[in-house]
Amino acid sequence: MKIYKLIPILFILLSFQTVLALGVTRPVPHDVELMRGESADFTFQIQAVTSTEKISCVYFLSDMRPLEVKFDSDEVIIDAGSKKDVYGTVTVPENTPFDTYSGTLSVSCGAVSQGDSSGSQVRTTIGGSPFSVDVVEVREKGIKEIRPEEKGISTEIIILIIITVILIIGAYYWLNKPKKKIPKKKSNKPKNKKPRKKRK
Repeated sequence: MKIYKLIPILFILLSFQTVLALGVTRPVPHDVELMRGESADFTFQIQAVTSTEKISCVYFLSDMRPLEVKFDSDEVIIDAGSKKDVYGTVTVPENTPFDTYSGTLSVSCGAVSQGDSSGSQVRTTIGGSPFSVDVVEVREKGIKEIRPEEKGISTEIIILIIITVILIIGAYYWLNKPKKKIPKKKSNKPKNKKPRKKRK
């Protein structure tokens, strides 16, 4: 067998090794309690820390009907040696029967070829992580906020800025206000009259 015929086989084997160097964490939270009409966010992480190639991943949550599951994006691209957080939202329609709905999170990944943002034909599916939603009439558990807070100016800093601006404006007007002229007090002393010259 000639060596050039082995190149496609080696390429496939190397692609499998790249994909298998991935890890997927369990969804957080993995058990949710919701009432009709409510929604909750969940997240999981795809780890390509030991991968040497850029990876394209798609994901799906099976067996969750009639619940509605929506991810922030349908696909993520993960650079070699890095990891990516994926966020999704599960919603309970108003007419959903009270019950426990269990599904499985699966992630399908493949190496990204040069000049192509999608994964190669050689893909593998990682998953099997359980995810469940209890649809109840009265919720006993709170809904956790798992998304990172948007960084911005805190309320305390905004209040401090407003107070500083007010003080500066007040000081400016106080320093530049026209000074009132104090009227001079009239003296009660009689004016010195010039002596009259005597006529000769």
